[in-house]
Amino acid sequence: MKSYDNDMTEQLVGRWWLSIVVGLVALCAGFVVLINPVGSYLAVAMWLGIAVLLSGVISLVQFFTTDNGLVRNGWVIVAAIADIIIGVILMFNMFLTATILPILFGIWLLCRGFVGVLQGMDLRSLHLQNSGWIILCSVIMIGLAFVVLLMPENIGIELMIVFIAVAFISYGFSSIGVGLRLYEVHRRARDLQ
Repeated sequence: MKSYDNDMTEQLVGRWWLSIVVGLVALCAGFVVLINPVGSYLAVAMWLGIAVLLSGVISLVQFFTTDNGLVRNGWVIVAAIADIIIGVILMFNMFLTATILPILFGIWLLCRGFVGVLQGMDLRSLHLQNSGWIILCSVIMIGLAFVVLLMPENIGIELMIVFIAVAFISYGFSSIGVGLRLYEVHRRARDLQ
């Protein structure tokens, strides 16, 4: 009979790369926002909507195609559903988006930050090196979320755009880190066979 760790690793075969894809999309979105900060507020909202929607869809695919405890837990599905709802709202209601972007952005950051911390702690419990970076990037996201949620009226459009860029970049590195650590678990199990 196989151990739980081996079963968990087998479930992630072929799927660890999804976290890396999400991370690369988030990094690209963050760098696009940094390179063109003068772009319109609505364009940033559209980029945010696309990235958040993709993140939610990929997380849902991971959730429903695995029995893995790292990917298949209640917080992951709540965050994935929130991502999809927020992404659709951001993409298709520009007037509402312009008005409530800071609050939606703060809620998204908070959800993703907490999920990242939980995933980092799960990976650390598997004794994977450098899992602390995932937790650090997620804590940065949580910190930005509290700043945005506690004083949305004090944050100008320019600063909000910078926060969006930094959050995307942090989320991107965190997601890539999760994918690489999951690949490491897979590689270790494969080497033991």
